[in-house]
Amino acid sequence: MYCQVSLWFYFSRWQIRSLAPIPKGPVIFVSNHQNAFLDAVLVICSSYRNPWSLTRAEVFRKPLVKKILTILQMIPVYRFRDGFSTLRKNDTMIETCSQLLTQGHSILIFGEGNHSYQWYLRSLQKGFARIALAAEEKNNWLLDTQIIPVGIQYESHMNFRSRVLVSYGKPIPVKEYMSAQKSTQENLENLVSVCEENLKPLILNLPVEHYEAAVHYLTAHREYRKNLVEQLEHDQQLIQEFLHHTKPTQPKKTTRWFNPIRVYYALNHILPRAILSWILKTKVSDPQFTGSIKYALGMILFPCFQVLQAGVVWAITGSWVIALSYWVSLLLSIVAIRN
Repeated sequence: MYCQVSLWFYFSRWQIRSLAPIPKGPVIFVSNHQNAFLDAVLVICSSYRNPWSLTRAEVFRKPLVKKILTILQMIPVYRFRDGFSTLRKNDTMIETCSQLLTQGHSILIFGEGNHSYQWYLRSLQKGFARIALAAEEKNNWLLDTQIIPVGIQYESHMNFRSRVLVSYGKPIPVKEYMSAQKSTQENLENLVSVCEENLKPLILNLPVEHYEAAVHYLTAHREYRKNLVEQLEHDQQLIQEFLHHTKPTQPKKTTRWFNPIRVYYALNHILPRAILSWILKTKVSDPQFTGSIKYALGMILFPCFQVLQAGVVWAITGSWVIALSYWVSLLLSIVAIRN
């Protein structure tokens, strides 16, 4: 619940849509991965299912951390960079996931296998398909596992108070895409292909070979839409115009007015913002972690400093009403700004 509240403060708009009801029973959520752990927080907090999530194994090295992550419903997954010998441990991971699906739980997997903050879908790996196949075989094809593609569309991958759309696609019944006349490899590839095609419409998918030019075209001609589904459709149309070299409708010019609330927010949060900026500059080398670190540290630093500052106001004025009003004004100053 605290993560959900923090998301409403971190984003100026956090919108969720489902193209079909999310079913009960065994479900594998397959999402794109354009940020670090913020992606997982968004998907988990946007659905009532509260899925287990597959997480890179290197963060499980310390025993205490491993216990905490397990409590948080995380399962280690091993990659080539962890060493070829560790890949055998993925058999245990698949067995664990199969048991969870058999018990009716849900699992979250980032199908691309790694993260990148660029607006396009990379090729999906076969891991989620192998888990689905193992779970169905374990239950003699009576489990009815569903795969749900999830698209996370960021307005900005790194900026505080930007907007984000989380879209749940239509469930894909695993059994319908498994044929006895085909080899296991063919079935896996077919399931991955179907999921990929259902995931692409949920996000902005810029052409890789002309990525920078497409970003420039998009930002030059984009019009603001309050509804993020409409914004995504508008942006997708612009990319189609870019690909077909058609002339877009000229956007309306917008003027950005001086915002005194933004100044009030900046002045009253100068210390936590300075600490956060220092950490990002000195401790974070991977830019894909910028948004996630901002969110994670922000949900700790900002409330602590707000309470401390309200306490100072109380000590100076001797009035809890003034102190409480000041604290509420700090919260409202965050809500009122937009990237």
